[in-house]
Amino acid sequence: MNWFRYSDDLMKGLYNILKLTGIWWLFNVLYAFLGLNLLVAPDVASVHTIVIVGIVLLPFVAIPTTVATLGIARRYVKGDDTFPLFKVFWKYLKRDYVKSMLLGILNATVLFAFYLAFRYYSGLSSLLENVFYVLVVVTPFFFLYVYCYLVDQELPLKNYLTNTMFLLVIHPMNSIFMILDAVVAAYIMWLVFPPLLLFILPGLTALIVTYFFQKSMSVEIQKKHLEK
Repeated sequence: MNWFRYSDDLMKGLYNILKLTGIWWLFNVLYAFLGLNLLVAPDVASVHTIVIVGIVLLPFVAIPTTVATLGIARRYVKGDDTFPLFKVFWKYLKRDYVKSMLLGILNATVLFAFYLAFRYYSGLSSLLENVFYVLVVVTPFFFLYVYCYLVDQELPLKNYLTNTMFLLVIHPMNSIFMILDAVVAAYIMWLVFPPLLLFILPGLTALIVTYFFQKSMSVEIQKKHLEK
C-alpha cells in the first residue's frame, strides 16, 4: 500500500475542502454576522427572529453562493483542480444567479413553511413535530441536489425539481448515504472540536452532495447509452 500517495490525496482533499469553505464564507459574511448574533441571543424569540431573517435572505445571498460553490465542487469531484478558483466561481455566480435566486425563493418558502409548522406543532403533537423536524432537515439536501442539476445542465426551472425528485427516488441508497454522511460528519466534528463545523462542514458537504449526485447521474447516463 502506497501510504505516501494516500497521504498526498488526503491532503489534497482537505485543501480542496478548505478552499470551498473559504470561498463560501467569503461571499456569506452576512451569515457569519447572523451566527454571531445567534450565539449572544438573549432569548428564544430572538433566536427565532435571527433564523427567520436567515431564511428570508437565502435566495439572494446564500443560495447563489452555494450554487457557485457546487460548481467548483463538481470540478473537484471530476478530478480537475488546476483552474483559477475565483474566476470560475464568479463565472458560475453570474451565470446562474437568476435561476438560483428563483429556486432559492421556492427553497426558502418551503423551508419557512416547514419551520413554522414545526414550531406550531411542537406543543400540540409530538408525531407531527417530529415529521416537520425531519422535513426541515431533509429539505436543504433536496435543494442541494437541485442546485447540482443547475450547475450540471441547462433546463427549465420546473425540470430541475422533477428530475431531482426522480433521481432521489430512483437511487434511494445514494440519497440516504448522502444525508447520513453529511449528518454523521457534522456530528463527529461537533463532538471532537465544534469550530470544525465552520471551517470544514460547508466544503465537505458540497463535495459529499456533488459526489452522490454525480454517482447517480453516471448510472442514468449509462442506462441511456445501453438503450441506444
